[in-house]
Amino acid sequence: MSEEKSAKVINLAEYRAKREQEAAQAPIPGWLVWLSCPQCGTVEYTEVRLPEGRYHKCGTLVDEAEVPIDIRAEITISRRNLQLLQEVFESGTASKLLGRLLRSARDNLEQLQQSEETYQNKLLLMAGQDVESYPEEWDPAEAGLRFEVIQPPGLKITEARQPQLHLDNSNEPA
Repeated sequence: MSEEKSAKVINLAEYRAKREQEAAQAPIPGWLVWLSCPQCGTVEYTEVRLPEGRYHKCGTLVDEAEVPIDIRAEITISRRNLQLLQEVFESGTASKLLGRLLRSARDNLEQLQQSEETYQNKLLLMAGQDVESYPEEWDPAEAGLRFEVIQPPGLKITEARQPQLHLDNSNEPA
């Protein structure tokens, strides 16, 4: 009796494509480091970790809080925020949203846009490569990411970008 052996044919191109897709949708671990100067009350973030600590320009040792993040999730949300801001600018809803304070409100929207661009640049520096966003159907809430929505215009700000959640503010000057 001869047994027939069934062999599974592996298509190398399909296998590679599947692996590339999995890699494009895998989380990329990273961090944000929130810095707080107890003397000046200045709060800012950086992507650079310095285990030995750092000093503020006033000469005071800053308080630091390192926040683990998924770089792909953060960049996906930031790109969506930028797209939302661009839509507000292009649609003319800025004037409806902002009313008679249009000039200063437009400046605020431009600052939000610059802030998102700066954040994305820092994330890309941290990743050391271009980062592909999660697919359109990816929902940060379903992924367990907690965030706050700023109204208007509806920007999502993740917990990692909220320094008050990570820094001990008991040292702030009165």
